[in-house]
Amino acid sequence: MVCYIETNAFNYRLTQYIIDKFKPKIIPIKHYKDIFNRSHQNFNYQKSQNRLILAVKENVSLYKGSKFCNSRGYENFYYSTQILGCVYNCEYCYIGGMYPCGYPVIFVNEDDFINEASKLKNAYIPISYESDLLAFEGIYPFHKKWIELARKRKDLLIESRTKSANVERLPDNPPKNFILGFSLSPKEVNRFEKKAPPLEKRVKALNLAIQKGYNVEIAIDPIIKVDNFKEVYKNFINYLKNETDLDKINVELGAFRMNKDFLKKLRKVHLSEVTWYPYEIKNNEARYKDENEIISYIKGLL
Repeated sequence: MVCYIETNAFNYRLTQYIIDKFKPKIIPIKHYKDIFNRSHQNFNYQKSQNRLILAVKENVSLYKGSKFCNSRGYENFYYSTQILGCVYNCEYCYIGGMYPCGYPVIFVNEDDFINEASKLKNAYIPISYESDLLAFEGIYPFHKKWIELARKRKDLLIESRTKSANVERLPDNPPKNFILGFSLSPKEVNRFEKKAPPLEKRVKALNLAIQKGYNVEIAIDPIIKVDNFKEVYKNFINYLKNETDLDKINVELGAFRMNKDFLKKLRKVHLSEVTWYPYEIKNNEARYKDENEIISYIKGLL
């Protein structure tokens, strides 16, 4: 492992934890943007490298949630960005069109993010909005303090959404206002989810999470129109019904949609059928023309 570390990040507990655990090659840097924001980077090559950027986030604040995402009825919908980027490299993910660098940035001043979240009242707070926090749990126990915050503050609904299978690393018996959401896709869509665990491992992790007392949800999002779409998703839903108690699990649905500018950038990163599909562009958004029919079909299967 190679770690680019800001000079002012060395004194943080999270930094020392990673150094002590992995004994990485350390490259000191002045500011994370000197690495992260460079032009002409090879995103896919960087995804193949075992490298991290450790930095201190200045003026920490939580950001207002996007209209592309479900606010769950909360007027206060804010998300945390403790990590920029992801260990996975999904071809349909807007992160590929949002960030120029494939190396994840971990902000080591975690208490500042917790403190900002604690200032909110009656709020919905996704904590893996621009990353997959659970995928990093083998590096550091990121979820511990968020679960503690949820336990103390019943008016906060905190969600961690994941494709990871790292559930065994999580503490048992969290409060019900901490949601662990599993992003699941058919095997035919898994091929677009580079480096992510296969469907079987994610479902196994989901069932373990239920055993550990987690409030579990499933996100079939984004739905992707692959060849034989209807048959593929029919088989997928039947698989979930056989492997999980699907009647007792909340399922969130969403078809592929993306800001057109992110999609334009993403097409330079991934020469993929999912990025180059001829989406309909309206109001600066790329969507399937038959989006409503797609979602209705999946609802019918459920």
